Amino acid sequence: MSENPQKNGKNNGAGFWLLLFGIALAFYFINESKRSPENVRGESISQRAPEPPAATVTDIAPRKISDSNDPSATLQIPFSRPVKTAAVNDLLVDPAGTLWAATEAGIVSIRNDQIKHYRLADGTFPFPQAQCLAHDGSRLWAGTLFGLCVFNENKRFVRAEASRGLPSQMIWDMTSDGKTLWVGTQSGAAFLGKDDNFVVIDEEGSNGGLRQNWCQRIFRVENWFVASHDNGISLWNTSFPAANPEWWKNIDHARSGLTRPVTDFAFDGKYLWLSTPRGVLHLTTPVSRFFSDFMPNLVSYSRVHGLPADRINSMIHHRGALWVATNEGIARIKNEHIQLISPESGNFARHIRKLAASGDLLWLGTDNAIQFINTAMVD
Repeated sequence: MSENPQKNGKNNGAGFWLLLFGIALAFYFINESKRSPENVRGESISQRAPEPPAATVTDIAPRKISDSNDPSATLQIPFSRPVKTAAVNDLLVDPAGTLWAATEAGIVSIRNDQIKHYRLADGTFPFPQAQCLAHDGSRLWAGTLFGLCVFNENKRFVRAEASRGLPSQMIWDMTSDGKTLWVGTQSGAAFLGKDDNFVVIDEEGSNGGLRQNWCQRIFRVENWFVASHDNGISLWNTSFPAANPEWWKNIDHARSGLTRPVTDFAFDGKYLWLSTPRGVLHLTTPVSRFFSDFMPNLVSYSRVHGLPADRINSMIHHRGALWVATNEGIARIKNEHIQLISPESGNFARHIRKLAASGDLLWLGTDNAIQFINTAMVD
């Protein structure tokens, strides 16, 4: 009997302290509920450690440089009457002012109002199609997927004797610095020496300087030879031996986010530009600093910045502006502004595959025609 009061005292003491704890807990939650959510959020954000900025090699253009929906961003000018052809793969204006087009059916030339076709069926071209063109200052060359051709004194294209010296007869692109012919093939690149024999540049001969042999597009700018391939872009300083990989620079597709394939190159006098299926890329390192301070940083411009389409088929720098050809028409980039060009009159094929320029004329090669615009009317 004497133990029951003692137990009851202990139970009463425990209940008292539990009651006190419950009251204190209730006051705590009441006070917390009165605090403003903004203050709580402010404290939680300010107490976080700042996140480091993300380092990216490919940056999107920092601002929209035009509005394609703005009528002032679209200029209407006359387009010439189209000259019907097969699908155009390349355009070139020779030193005499004649326009040459490499098409899926051979070669077409236009001078004033005279149009000539060079085709396998006529015996004036040795292969069923032509892929690319180049003029080395004295001779006109045509590259095909079957070998190299040259325009001879009989006004015909014939298979070039030098073609056998190429690393592959599948020719994808050609260019010239005004003196030397450069060729990009399925198995490497080559340039024509003074003895009319080709000097081959490939992965093995460059000791890995050229990262991949399939040279889809090639370009010459100042002392640099530029080639695009499945692994990215390789640049060689031609003042030094190609066999030394130290004289090569490379932009890797995977690391830079560069979209394959590169469809064209252009040089604005300071910077190198690339066209891709996802827009125009601007290499931010000036060409004059490739040797000392080369950084593979790229800025991209696409449809969200005012271009008519993301896929860029061709581009050219002409009259202080970059002209861009797409499947949805043509545009001009000048002074960080994009201007869409549409026809005021005449027929217009939107799918533009290739560009060339001479004087005020900008030539357009499409899926089934060649035509031109007068760029003096744009300014």
